[in-house]
Amino acid sequence: MKEQWQGLCDRFSDLSLREKWLIAIGGWIGIILISLTFLLDPATEQKNSAASNLQQERQIVVMTQADINVLEAKLKRDPDAEIDKKLTQLTIKNQQLAEQLSNVVDSLIAPSQMAQLLETVLGSGGKLKLESLQSLPAESITDKSDQSGYFLHPVRITISGKYFDIQNYLATLEKMPVKYFWRSFNYKVQKYPKAELVLEVYTLGTRQEFISG
Repeated sequence: MKEQWQGLCDRFSDLSLREKWLIAIGGWIGIILISLTFLLDPATEQKNSAASNLQQERQIVVMTQADINVLEAKLKRDPDAEIDKKLTQLTIKNQQLAEQLSNVVDSLIAPSQMAQLLETVLGSGGKLKLESLQSLPAESITDKSDQSGYFLHPVRITISGKYFDIQNYLATLEKMPVKYFWRSFNYKVQKYPKAELVLEVYTLGTRQEFISG
């Protein structure tokens, strides 16, 4: 190693002054470049890392702003809008049904006249026997605990007689100009030609009252 170094020194001594200066300058430039490499590489790496972190931060800011925009849009919308719309539709539908029901009730015979009608038609024939005529308790058509609104007023009449007389009685009731509803019909033969009919009819009213009769 020592001999190699001595050989290099001898060769350097044999060079001209100009060559010695060129070698010296080249050596210094090499040293400077190596030094700059050690100094600049960490700085460059740090700069690249900072740029990458900055880009990530920008993406996070963009995503956060997008989330904020979505939340603001949701806050601007009425959370109960769909419910309010459904409620409005149901309210309108309820009003329409109430009007239809009111029209039906107005067209029906009054509850206080129902029993009288049955008895009057029965007396006009004179061939049937009235066994019983009973006004049944009124029934709410909505909620049983509701004391307002519309009520169903039923009447039960029991008559006996011949088949064709009973048939004529029912036909006369059907032809009456007043309106009501049939609820139940029970016909049974007792002893020929006598039969018994239990008939329930009803009308509607706005008050919870028994039908007179």
